[in-house]
Amino acid sequence: MPRTKTDEEIRAQVAEYYGSFLQGSDSLHTDACCCSETPPPKYVLDALAEIEPEILSHFYGCGSPIPPALEGATVLDLGCGTGRDVYICSKLVGPSGHVIGVDMTPSQLAFARKYENAQMERFGFEKSNVEFVESFIEDMVAIPDESVDVVISNCVVNLSPFKEQLFKEIFRVLKPGGELFFSDIFSDRRVPEGFYDDPVLRGECLSGAMYIEDFRSMLADNGVAAFYDVECDEVHIGDLRIATKLGCIGFYSRTVRAIKGVRLEMREEDYGQQATYLGTMPENKRYFDLSKEVRLIKGRPVAISGNMAAMLQGSRYAEHFKITEPKQHRGGYDFERANEALRLMKEKERIGLSELESACASLSIEPFEERVHDKGFLRTAKLDTMQVNVTYACNLACNHCYLQCSPRNTEAMSRETMEAALKAFKAGGYRVMDITGGSPEMNPNTEWFIDEATKIADEVIVRSNLTILQQPEYVHFKDVYARNKVKIVTSLPYFTELGCDNQRGGGVFRKVMDSLHELNDMGYGRDPELVIDLVYNVDGPFLPPNQRELEDLYKYELQRAEGVEFNGMYAFNNYCLGRFANQMKTQQKFEYYLNLLAENYNGATVAHMMCRTQVNVDYDGGLYDCEVNHVLGLPIVGENGRALNVRDIADTPLGAREIRTSPICYSCSAGTGSSCGGSLLEKQLAEEAAF
Repeated sequence: MPRTKTDEEIRAQVAEYYGSFLQGSDSLHTDACCCSETPPPKYVLDALAEIEPEILSHFYGCGSPIPPALEGATVLDLGCGTGRDVYICSKLVGPSGHVIGVDMTPSQLAFARKYENAQMERFGFEKSNVEFVESFIEDMVAIPDESVDVVISNCVVNLSPFKEQLFKEIFRVLKPGGELFFSDIFSDRRVPEGFYDDPVLRGECLSGAMYIEDFRSMLADNGVAAFYDVECDEVHIGDLRIATKLGCIGFYSRTVRAIKGVRLEMREEDYGQQATYLGTMPENKRYFDLSKEVRLIKGRPVAISGNMAAMLQGSRYAEHFKITEPKQHRGGYDFERANEALRLMKEKERIGLSELESACASLSIEPFEERVHDKGFLRTAKLDTMQVNVTYACNLACNHCYLQCSPRNTEAMSRETMEAALKAFKAGGYRVMDITGGSPEMNPNTEWFIDEATKIADEVIVRSNLTILQQPEYVHFKDVYARNKVKIVTSLPYFTELGCDNQRGGGVFRKVMDSLHELNDMGYGRDPELVIDLVYNVDGPFLPPNQRELEDLYKYELQRAEGVEFNGMYAFNNYCLGRFANQMKTQQKFEYYLNLLAENYNGATVAHMMCRTQVNVDYDGGLYDCEVNHVLGLPIVGENGRALNVRDIADTPLGAREIRTSPICYSCSAGTGSSCGGSLLEKQLAEEAAF
């Protein structure tokens, strides 16, 4: 349906409609011009209480487009009408600010000017800080370039037949970093041009509604690549005649925020940045709504996109926020996902069994126990190893740690529980005592426990990060290990300083090398009875390299560059738990990694999974099939359904049992398999060769 009226005729219709026909909001046929379902913020409501009732009754608008942080600002109100928003802003900018109202309708401006002196008196201002200018909003010659801090508009932009020119004018008068903050009617498709001829549809803000993608293009043409909805409400058409004519077109009242002169990307991207509101805007000290999705509460970090960070830093809002520096690009920004990752990173939340199961279900990954063909492999064989977690305290806080151990942790096994573990070890006929943490050295009873375990075990393993052996209070553990011929296992995620420290923290590689040199001098890595093995933990969403080839590479590189020696190498898959899961969430690879593990399931590994031949004892004595099951809350239970403790098996050996499975089992069975002893298939081959 083509248009039949010129732009000037349409403009004249609008002037007549608003200047003569409309006497107030009761004259409207739809709620398009007063449809916001969200009440104005308190600072606007407080100012409204001081506005003349006659001004309020002659107001028609579709939102509350008045942002905070206006004190001392110059504000321009496009299509100011009878002046309600001009006077609200007058109160908010204060005596040092300035508000300009522009409208093309003389009668509306006359009405607004009539109350100017009374409003200034109400506000207690000695002189007026407002001016009203009769002008077309597309040609505001009276307003200099880059002279305005904020442009607002309340359901007026849609009335303009020259929208491209209007946006050029807006960004001409705005200062660099200035803000466009306006409410208007948008449509979910382009409105037929013929509807422009209908004076009611035009005056009701419907026929000139902007298709949101056309609006996006117009902003881009003016150097603004992104904007944010602060509010978005559906418009309800109550008039049958109008609704019938409009058909399937959907209309929305949106309040939009855009910033001039800030370098933005066309898409919201995630650079791991956070914004913390300092609570310094006088209008609202508790929170700031950047968009309808992003509320920044005072003192609480929020994950934001690169565009959001640039907008805040490049505008008058900068002084009110603390914003972190951008990190490595993480892909597209999603508010919920980014802030879930932030909560996980700050360890306010943890990935648990329910989330793992839900993620696997969404990926159509079948439960592990259903994937295993021979269900007999889901029962324990002869138990060989007792793994004992003596503490969660650790001098490091490594990215790969699924237990989330750190210097803040205080959990530690008591000596009484250690005594029960030793009794259970002897009663159960175990061969290997595997002591782990945290940093086992940080439990004050660990030295005693090692000495006692050596008396009854064929082999004692201690999993040490080696850095702790450089601290004076723990340096003696090198002698403890040597005299007890303890097998040391330590994580070294890469054979260079940069690769290692990225995962484990600054300075770790050099401390590990120093400890390795000292242990080599004591015979470790050289004397067949003093064994030290290294562990490679994947630090990303991939499977580890071939364990034998990796061992050869590490031995060559570490001997060449550092002059250190070690015995064997373990290559581990990682678990989507703890900090590693947090990292995968942050990098948007959580589901990808779960799927990768499931797709690389290797049934040949299941018979050799460590849970079949070991029991894990937690620091409080709780019994688990593996350390992972402690994190997931899957204890070993007795016949009465009660979670078992090491004290329960101090005299009576633990019998054969069904293994409690979870999605994490795919980590142990992917590729060549993974266990605390490294690749399952490599271990099987080594055992067969030895036999």
